[in-house]
Amino acid sequence: MSFPYTPKLQDEKIESLHTQHEFLNILRLRHLQWMNSADDPDVEGTHQEIAELIEQITDRYNHLLERLQKAPSSPPPNTKSKT
Repeated sequence: MSFPYTPKLQDEKIESLHTQHEFLNILRLRHLQWMNSADDPDVEGTHQEIAELIEQITDRYNHLLERLQKAPSSPPPNTKSKT
């Protein structure tokens, strides 16, 4: 299924990615908080691993958002050949 490209769709996509990024950052901070209050070293380590994984994901979100915001507001090129 394909949707026609519109600048509004691109703006909505960027806004949605920002919202998801913010949520992931809150989730990462929550795990860091729980890590610091954990009594069990295994639980503490698990919270740290999760926080690190979420940080990797948010780094990728940052990269994607930077690319999308620098991209011109034109539709992506049509890669299908017309023969």
